[in-house]
Amino acid sequence: MVELIAPAGNWPMLRAAIDAGADAVYLGTKSLNMRVTAGNFELSELKKAVSECHKKKVKAYLTLNTIVYQTEIESVRKIITGAKKAKVDAIIAWDFAVINEAKKAGLEVHLSTQAGVANFESAKFYSKLGVKRIVFARELSLEQIKSIILGIKKEGLNLETEVFVHGAMCVSISGRCFLSQEIFKKSANRGECLHPCRRPYKVINEDTGNELRLGNNFILSPKDLCVLPFIGGLIDAGIDSFKIEGRNKSPEYAQVVVKCYKEAISL
Repeated sequence: MVELIAPAGNWPMLRAAIDAGADAVYLGTKSLNMRVTAGNFELSELKKAVSECHKKKVKAYLTLNTIVYQTEIESVRKIITGAKKAKVDAIIAWDFAVINEAKKAGLEVHLSTQAGVANFESAKFYSKLGVKRIVFARELSLEQIKSIILGIKKEGLNLETEVFVHGAMCVSISGRCFLSQEIFKKSANRGECLHPCRRPYKVINEDTGNELRLGNNFILSPKDLCVLPFIGGLIDAGIDSFKIEGRNKSPEYAQVVVKCYKEAISL
């Protein structure tokens, strides 16, 4: 059966996801992940968090999926070492330095959606690099996903596939947005996005000075994702894992959404 992965932005959310029946959770430490504004976990807490997951036969994936600067390589190594000791099941990454360090530590690597894999040749390249799972670009249609999976099967690649099935979507391709950086000096590519696309704006006619206030429409932001109406098609496509977005959200959100998707998957 397809694996269901839940967000775990803090301890209450981690436990809510486990109790709701998640097959796996993804979590981050206090730095170098795409949701650094979530509560996250101290590196010293990682072993306990993973242990709680494993006691319930739930896998734990660690996100280390931001852009990494030269001055942060030692921090990457420290986190990877802690992840190895904590016995995390995989590292979610897309920076080649992180992928390299994870491989040296003997840790499984899942390629983040930030890499924007949208075709079979890219998937094949990362598979040869030693990546065990691809989290597809969020822009793909179901037919495009099927085509890539068909290629993986034809060539007999030892490569799993994963897609986001629920939660917030970014207005930019695979989340590579610079709006938050431009306005607030908080980079989305460093996990600091302040979501300016979801704020109300005024449109001003430069000729007349007339103003229109655009509040509830959120014209810069796409609708949130929910695949429940067509989840059967994704299951039939042979996708290995479904991921729920939302490490910045509440434990109640994680519990309700996990339960809904578990029920839908089991139908």
